[in-house]
Amino acid sequence: MIVQGIKKIVISGNSFLRDFGIGLQILPILKKYNNDLEIVWLGSEEQKIIADLTSFIDSFEIISDSFLFNDVNALLLLSENNELSKQARDQKIQYRVGGKYSWRYNRRLTHSIDLSKSTTLLDAYFQIISLLEIPSKDCFTSTDIINAPDQFFRGVFKKEEKNFLFYPYREEEHRAWPGIRYFELIEALPKYVNNYIVAGNEMEGKALKLTSPELFRSPSVKDYTEIEDLEEALALISKADQFITYNNDMAHFAYAMGVNVLIISAAADTFYLHNDLNKVVTNDASCIKCIGDKACECMKKLQINTVLEEVS
Repeated sequence: MIVQGIKKIVISGNSFLRDFGIGLQILPILKKYNNDLEIVWLGSEEQKIIADLTSFIDSFEIISDSFLFNDVNALLLLSENNELSKQARDQKIQYRVGGKYSWRYNRRLTHSIDLSKSTTLLDAYFQIISLLEIPSKDCFTSTDIINAPDQFFRGVFKKEEKNFLFYPYREEEHRAWPGIRYFELIEALPKYVNNYIVAGNEMEGKALKLTSPELFRSPSVKDYTEIEDLEEALALISKADQFITYNNDMAHFAYAMGVNVLIISAAADTFYLHNDLNKVVTNDASCIKCIGDKACECMKKLQINTVLEEVS
């Protein structure tokens, strides 16, 4: 098994938090088959915030400099990276693993696989992992990857009630379940046994109050739309009994912390959803045409009864 002979590996993906959230799932697999493996992740500043909260990543790099491949004998490319593949080839890294993209790119890899038939991003990553001779049947997913930061939210959560946390909005995102639907969902749920919190950053909160002011009028709803950073968001999510959102990024991080997640998503986006996420999706993928600033018609048609059945 190749992975057992590797001492130090560099993993590189892209700058999307969504993809990084799914990519984290390969870390426990690597460590399971080689507990002494040193893992270096090459990513973005925002990803480093998450990386600092997991014990599986030994070091995190933002810049690919001449020292990146010191003592490294494997490179795992989760997405195409021409410069990094050239650098690894020139430095004669023993195992250069990734997906097939172009003839010239593939020549720089020692092990490559055609990812065109992958049905999900996680499936694609598992196929890449198989190049290190880890059997696909032994690939698994984990909800114990991220250790949430220890923060206290006075008066937000109630010990005697079930705490539902809603994250209904993300800036510059049109393919979302409308805020009014979250209001209707909360109205349909019990009032005195559940505690409801609406979360988001300050700009997201302003957008929600402009488009769906009724969401904040119910006395059973707490407004927590002044989250200052990603670390605070993770700490907040970790305390919820159920997290309901359409936000891909937050859903994957919540899952990796072991939180009960329900994601409301467009069928056009299911490639980027973790296989094990509890999800409600639109009936078809025609919303892939929904681009720009216009609200997605497919998501607007998704009624609360469909979602209500999945709320636990």
